[in-house]
Amino acid sequence: MFASVGPRGGPRKPVAPAIPEPDLSHLTEDERKIIMAVLARQREEEAKEEAMLKEEKPIQARTVNLVGQKKPPQQNDVRGIQQQLSSYRETVIRQATVAAGSAVHRDDAPTCGICHKTKFADGCGNLCSYCQTKFCARCGGRVSLRSNTVREGKRV
Repeated sequence: MFASVGPRGGPRKPVAPAIPEPDLSHLTEDERKIIMAVLARQREEEAKEEAMLKEEKPIQARTVNLVGQKKPPQQNDVRGIQQQLSSYRETVIRQATVAAGSAVHRDDAPTCGICHKTKFADGCGNLCSYCQTKFCARCGGRVSLRSNTVREGKRV
């Protein structure tokens, strides 16, 4: 049902065919110099790439700890962990002081009484009809509230 497509053994390494020099006779001398410099750089990069591919890299072995075997503590690992812990501690303290400083709410600042984030310009914001707290549009919309009008002799 399935036909073999090509030879076995995996993909072959691409072989770069020799590219002939392009005809640059119709260009000016400056343009020829620029194109020849680009072609020379391309050849250099290809040579570097081939050299890197031909280089043999040594195989790095990893140590494997079997279950039940304890890994001896290395001094460098302990120092690194201690350094990470101290920098983390400093970061937490710095963020806590910044948060504490920004959490101080000034009573004279015109901000939303619910979320304490939205700042109002003069005359902006909505007032709660019950508690007279200013709130922003995100925290509450305009809701028609019950009025204190007298209906049929009874107060609603």
